[in-house]
Amino acid sequence: MIYLFQRIIQNHFQWTRPSPGRLGPAGEGEYVQVNGFGHEDWNFNQSLLVDGHVQGYCYYRPTESKRDERFGIAFATYTNKQWYLIGFYLNSEFIEGPPTCWEVLLRKMQDLRQLGNSLGSTWRKLSDKQFLDLLADDARFLTWRVSPSNVIRLPEPIPIPRKLFETKNYRIAKPTEITKAIFDSMFALVGEYAASDDHGSDEEFPEGRGFERQHKLRERNQAAISAAKKLFREKHGRMYCQVCGFDFLDRYGEVGRDFIEAHHTVPLSSLKGEIKTKLSDLALVCANCHRMLHRQRPWLDMKNLERLLKKP
Repeated sequence: MIYLFQRIIQNHFQWTRPSPGRLGPAGEGEYVQVNGFGHEDWNFNQSLLVDGHVQGYCYYRPTESKRDERFGIAFATYTNKQWYLIGFYLNSEFIEGPPTCWEVLLRKMQDLRQLGNSLGSTWRKLSDKQFLDLLADDARFLTWRVSPSNVIRLPEPIPIPRKLFETKNYRIAKPTEITKAIFDSMFALVGEYAASDDHGSDEEFPEGRGFERQHKLRERNQAAISAAKKLFREKHGRMYCQVCGFDFLDRYGEVGRDFIEAHHTVPLSSLKGEIKTKLSDLALVCANCHRMLHRQRPWLDMKNLERLLKKP
């Protein structure tokens, strides 16, 4: 296994689709400044699968002797003189000449058209066929293949302590290999973040911080969450809170599209042995209801919270 550290461009939609406002001087890197988006803008979109895998972008190209190796990639941004961890590809592989999928290309074209004037003028002038042909040609750069279950996107960037990783190469456009120890330490930050994130809980509750940490880590299993969201969207046609009915898209417009939190409905303290998240264990809720569900011990169930909301 080879471990990599890779800088990734700024994105306001958590690298699931391109975000506006980066065309011209505001963009990060020459390609983004000219085009208004980057190849890595979809790196953490687990619904855009080609042959059952996420195909992502990374500057790194392994030498011939390393082409058959497996790779762990830590993605990060650099801003305000600080590195921020974004997410991981685990057990990924480099593929030369990656395949394309027209359904994925269509989705990407729709995402890019929504950028409006934030999309480069060359792209805005294209017909749909020309647009798709150009996207298909650009797909040759998506040389990193990884199973959706091995795509880890953090809920928000995590500062990387300088004692853990520091470099004067702030662009990280060249191959940057790191040791397994550094990679593992970065991955451990995910657990620390989840443990310290507050859902309104306190350590004196019976389950204790250990259960709280493990519960939150399970709720952030991105593969399961993405699958649950996809299933919910297909069934209901939109995303809304299953407790109060709040719809982020309806309230906030485009910035709220597909935004919802996932809540694990089974208290972790009642589970034994090795635990795997099932889609039936997950409910989709707004941030307010999520905090209320975790507000007391034992945790409120969703029906009880609904009854509280209906009280006059």
